[in-house]
Amino acid sequence: MTDVAGHETHTEGKAAHPIELFFDLVYVFGFTRVVGLIVHDHNLTSALQGALILGLLWWSWGVWTWTMNAVDLTSRLRRVAILLAMIGIFLMGYAVPNAFDGDGIWLGIGYFISRFFAALVGWFGSPDDEVEQASVRNFIPISFIAPVVVIVGGLVGGDALEWIWLVALLIEVGTALLAGQNEWHVDAEHFAERHGLIMIIALGEAIIAVGIALTAAAGEGAEISVALAWRLGVGLAAVGVFWWAYFDKLQVIWETRLHEADAMETGKIGRDLYSLSHYPMITGVVFFAVALEEAFLHPADPLTGFTRWMLATSISLYLIAQAVAIYRAYRQIMRERIIGVVLIWIVSFTLDLKADLMIVLVTLILVITITAEYFRYREEVLSNPHLRR
Repeated sequence: MTDVAGHETHTEGKAAHPIELFFDLVYVFGFTRVVGLIVHDHNLTSALQGALILGLLWWSWGVWTWTMNAVDLTSRLRRVAILLAMIGIFLMGYAVPNAFDGDGIWLGIGYFISRFFAALVGWFGSPDDEVEQASVRNFIPISFIAPVVVIVGGLVGGDALEWIWLVALLIEVGTALLAGQNEWHVDAEHFAERHGLIMIIALGEAIIAVGIALTAAAGEGAEISVALAWRLGVGLAAVGVFWWAYFDKLQVIWETRLHEADAMETGKIGRDLYSLSHYPMITGVVFFAVALEEAFLHPADPLTGFTRWMLATSISLYLIAQAVAIYRAYRQIMRERIIGVVLIWIVSFTLDLKADLMIVLVTLILVITITAEYFRYREEVLSNPHLRR
């Protein structure tokens, strides 16, 4: 990617604070509950419902990431506020299984609690940065519209709930588009690190899904066999390729682009490369966890129709969102990833392989895709020490 060659990355930003790492743990629970919701109902409706809830979880995490990027987290009062916000997010996760059957109001209350404390910390968090404070105080009043709509959806319930929460997510996107017009001070290294960490948490959910499925398939207390060891390796390899597709080069490329942005561009770049583009990536990883769990529950049987859809959709969301983010950053087209997506749709719906062999084939397609992409940019990568790290 010619535009990246020779660019300096930000190397003196703050590192993630332990409270941020602890904060992320409630999202482990939330992601697990979403996977459980989709696997339990095993249909397109549950997948769409899961994507809606993931959107709310993602937006609560994203607002806090912007907030914690801007404030000093050594303040004990701010850390207390973060812990209180975690109660709301934990409540959201607990409400997931029955969110569309009566517990939607509790998910809405949890969402509002999280956003309330984020607004509180943001409002008082950086008094010495007048520019940041002006942007924050322009954003906060409109940022409460969507949380209120989420609560209204929970109160209304029924068939209207999905539509009301979809409107809430669209409002969140709209407020982000407006907020991006303001001037923001963003620590690029910290911002990239935080998004990488939440991606690892989502990938961890996929690994757990493989382990849970194979345990259920073999039966509790079953002895480890060659077949079981093989399938554990296949599942880990599949998740490992997902990790590689993000962390090998893309993380540093996006960090570089954010660091290059001027004050008026920072909000737009951070919003587009991270807040907006990473939502489909996270959804793709969680859907991939669902597909892996479904596949390894019956590893010797062909994939069901639902599992085929989840497998192809998950990879599409993940790779295409990455391609869109790279195009937004440097106007480069990642054609190998697009070709890989097309091939995976073809094999998913034309071949009737055993589930574990289908995962092997999909993993090989991803490996070939990423390898071909690397060799297309090999000279540029080797000439740039930041891309070699």
